[in-house]
Amino acid sequence: MSSKKHRILYLSRGGPVYGAQRQLLYLLKGLNRDRFSPLVLCTEEGPFLKELEDLHVPCMFWECAGWRKLKHVLSRYRDAADLCRFVRNEGISIVHSSDFQLSEYVLRSARSAGIPSVLHIRAPIDKRTADKYRCALVTVVVAISRRVELRLAQTAGIPKDKIVLIHDAVDQELFQPRNGQPEGSVLRRQYDTGDTVLVGIIGRVEKAKEQLGFVQIAGETLKKTRKATFFVIGEIRDPSYHAQIMREVQQNGLAGRVHFTGYRKDLPQVLAGLDVLVSLSGGSVRYEAMMCGVPVICAWSRRPEESHCIQHNETGFLVPDRRIDSVSEVLLDLIADGDLRQRVGRNARAWAQVHLSHAALVGNTQSLYERLLSEWTSGRTQDGIIDCAGRASPILAAVASIWRPSRIVLQRGSSTPADLRRHRTGTL
Repeated sequence: MSSKKHRILYLSRGGPVYGAQRQLLYLLKGLNRDRFSPLVLCTEEGPFLKELEDLHVPCMFWECAGWRKLKHVLSRYRDAADLCRFVRNEGISIVHSSDFQLSEYVLRSARSAGIPSVLHIRAPIDKRTADKYRCALVTVVVAISRRVELRLAQTAGIPKDKIVLIHDAVDQELFQPRNGQPEGSVLRRQYDTGDTVLVGIIGRVEKAKEQLGFVQIAGETLKKTRKATFFVIGEIRDPSYHAQIMREVQQNGLAGRVHFTGYRKDLPQVLAGLDVLVSLSGGSVRYEAMMCGVPVICAWSRRPEESHCIQHNETGFLVPDRRIDSVSEVLLDLIADGDLRQRVGRNARAWAQVHLSHAALVGNTQSLYERLLSEWTSGRTQDGIIDCAGRASPILAAVASIWRPSRIVLQRGSSTPADLRRHRTGTL
């Protein structure tokens, strides 16, 4: 193995610290800095950038055009050309993104520099989505679970030899069970919950996270018991979807029984304060709940044969069909049986402590990087970007630069985030 230090460029959505951002933080904490030098570009400002700065990881806010938006049909090529030139000038060895919506920028910049590209996919996608984002054209697609791995091959049409399974990790020091007393729950101290079981769903409030289904499950459950209080935890990303959820709450008399917390910086404490977590869309929050000893109901998208972490009635609960009453029935059993909640919660934490370590995440990712670097034969393109037909497209980028010129610049000799800047200039 060569002793050369390789620069890894990470493209991230940034913004608040949710599952994808937290997993990248775990990776960067353990990354061998003698072998790999990380640099992170975030397309949104927010707490994630501050977390990166605290880790002394070079990072910056990159205001790039959304590739799929019609209004950005020209500026996206300008931004792609900027990134291509930046990747080549900075000697990047691998481009890696934890958000598949950034796939075009990943693909074009890596191809321009003749280097490997890595794309994380954190939930199952269909073939239409995979084709739209050209996911199959990157060098490697990383699936975070056995379920995602199977669906990418079977449904999305991504070649099996391009898919690598690397499970998410959980910070065992950060995500711990609360003490055994109910008053140990931060949610009980902040909300009027009485002597009820606290049930939550965690994630950005948007259609993909299925909070409307969660509220409907809450309504069905509360018809049969008043021993539960429900929490929707996460920032509102889709106001129209949030309004739809609120109408459901009002029309079914759920006000006061369903609480919306918004974004929480104290997520580990909030998660440990729940008695049950409901997951309708997957994500690493399930693993964090397991580490906290909180029983998890994985519903609607989970086939038992695809589940690696959650074994039904042992380390959690699986409800594969999309029926509200099916989830409610499992939830009613948990609400009524404190011993069942404690047993499954203990089993879940024990499993997570063994299988969801930082060391496995970091080690598997670094092994992937080493394999790509040893196998890759570099072939650089001409200065420009690759359009959908595979041709260099400097003309579109030049036109876009006249409309809204910009350039990414990394100050030479910089070693701290404060030295990383984005400049707007009159040239590419």
